Amino acid sequence: MRKMTLSKSILWRAFILLALLSAISTARGSRPETTTKIDVPGAVVTVASGINGDGTIVGWYCLQPCSTPARFHGFMLKDDVWTYIDVPNSSDHPAIGTQPRYISPQGIVIGAYLTLEDGATLANPRFRGFAWFEGTFTYLDAPDWIYDNPSYPHSIIPRAINANGDLVGCIHDKNQGDSMHAFLLSGGAFTKDPAGMTMNNGVNAEGEIVGLDNSSTTAYHIDKFGIVERFSFPDTDATNAWDINSKGEIVGQAFTNGGTVSHAFLRSWAQVDGILPAHSLDYRFIDPTGALSSTAFGISSNGNVVGQYRDSFSNCSVNACVHGFLLQRTSRLLLRKETSLLMRNLEAGSGNSNEERNY
Repeated sequence: MRKMTLSKSILWRAFILLALLSAISTARGSRPETTTKIDVPGAVVTVASGINGDGTIVGWYCLQPCSTPARFHGFMLKDDVWTYIDVPNSSDHPAIGTQPRYISPQGIVIGAYLTLEDGATLANPRFRGFAWFEGTFTYLDAPDWIYDNPSYPHSIIPRAINANGDLVGCIHDKNQGDSMHAFLLSGGAFTKDPAGMTMNNGVNAEGEIVGLDNSSTTAYHIDKFGIVERFSFPDTDATNAWDINSKGEIVGQAFTNGGTVSHAFLRSWAQVDGILPAHSLDYRFIDPTGALSSTAFGISSNGNVVGQYRDSFSNCSVNACVHGFLLQRTSRLLLRKETSLLMRNLEAGSGNSNEERNY
């Protein structure tokens, strides 16, 4: 009988490979992507605008066609429990409608309420900022000096907040064109983009920002060093970025058909066989089934996405025709971490990898 000498290390590497393949198969099978429709009970329009790592979703809805700002109401959804958020109408804050836009990891909801202050009309209301936490409202506005035309009635729309309390959004006064500017509120200090027609829509804990530019067909991504990247979804007419998570994944909307159809999209780092990172970006549409148009507004730290989609061109007067959606994704990055941990644990259990056995 021939005597064979095999390295213990080789045997353990083979075992690790088999265990790894089994783990990948199990993970893929147990964490498929699923898309769930979100409809506030009785609403004809529901928009899911933000989601945090705990899975809490915020947004706004209308019980009748959203033809007037007075029909906008806010909601928070957690573990199938609805909480309704409406800025109370008072002499100091004469609110007629509420639009929650985002929720922080700590559970702070931010957004805008609509008002008829300063001569505004139902057709052209003003926006004021608010934050809500466990039933308590705080109100915010930008200082007069930050507006192009301080004498004009002005608006502020807080759009997103990160774990550090940094706030992004847009301000505007005489119109939503040249006088609309992206802003960042960090450490109590306002900074605005001097270019008009911009809006900061997402900011992650690392300080990366994404947004839209109505003077361009491209979206923008500003990294933590302040370097600006212009990008667009390949082979589309225009792109808007709406959010970015801590992994650098970006969601938004891309327009096709001459700019008439909106698609929800996800931009993430491309994978090799779902495990190893490649130094390239992966773009894909994530439209819900049956969507005639859709937008992805928020992405959580673990990669789940929320947004809105339309499945009928009716005026939503009787039946719901605009719905929120939740995309729960396969966690490829989590899988890589679990795989790495598995390999370290198995290799640690192999003992002296240079020891040989005779058979």
